[in-house]
Amino acid sequence: MSWLLLAFASAVFLGFYDLAKKKSVQDNAVRPVLLLCSVFYALLMLPVLLTGHCEPLTLHDHLFLMGKSVIVGASWLFTYSAIAHMPLSISTTIRALAPLFTIMIAVGFLGERPHVMQWAGIAVCVCSYIGLSLAGRKEMGHFFSNSWVVAMLLGTILAACSGIYDKLILQRMNFEPLTVQVWFSIYMCVVQFLTTMFTWYPTRKKTTPFQYRWSFLAVAALLIIADRCYFLAVSDSDALISVITVLRRSSVFISFLAGILIFKERKSKTKFFAMLGVVVGLCLISLGR
Repeated sequence: MSWLLLAFASAVFLGFYDLAKKKSVQDNAVRPVLLLCSVFYALLMLPVLLTGHCEPLTLHDHLFLMGKSVIVGASWLFTYSAIAHMPLSISTTIRALAPLFTIMIAVGFLGERPHVMQWAGIAVCVCSYIGLSLAGRKEMGHFFSNSWVVAMLLGTILAACSGIYDKLILQRMNFEPLTVQVWFSIYMCVVQFLTTMFTWYPTRKKTTPFQYRWSFLAVAALLIIADRCYFLAVSDSDALISVITVLRRSSVFISFLAGILIFKERKSKTKFFAMLGVVVGLCLISLGR
């Protein structure tokens, strides 16, 4: 299957994953939710490991996969916490800016130089982000000083770093995609267990109480499918990580509409045009390749 189609398929499942994630963390303790979702993810991937479908890895290889789990684990902690406290239609639109940060990282550290159309896309994204801030003030107060907006931005930047990291291990180091996904799920459990035990468990009685929900299993299952499509796409030697992240973040359409129709969030023309502007900007960035 074409890496472009795989990236688009990943976006569809990622959109529904965002819905399950919102349902899981709404009025719930975020860190144990992350832990249980990670455990379900690993349990669903465990048969692949037990049946010998993973390539053998050296200690050096395992350290690289541990590094990926730490980066993604930190990103999840920021984004899940933000989603629990923000309207889905705003949080996922901010999350869709990950390709913008990917290009900024590539320019700053990998020596890449965007084309004119990519710079135009960046400008459209920035303008749309300002529009989103105006729409968000009505629901969240002062947008840029809101701690959950900052958390969402930090999580998004870490997600962009993870995308660059994925290109390194899948294209340059030639890791097998399924092996990456299996061991990533295992090490993610370790990361989330340590985070939960040290930062949530000692003060659990003073914070938002934890409630088990069946949506945790849906989060894991949908993410497994989305990640499988994503890893296969990135592993293609012809694949462009900036284009894949653009296509993957088109999941914002599903999340944006669900936030308004299912979670009954505030309708706003400014919010709609800001979301549309982000998508247009990301398309310009993609076409610039």
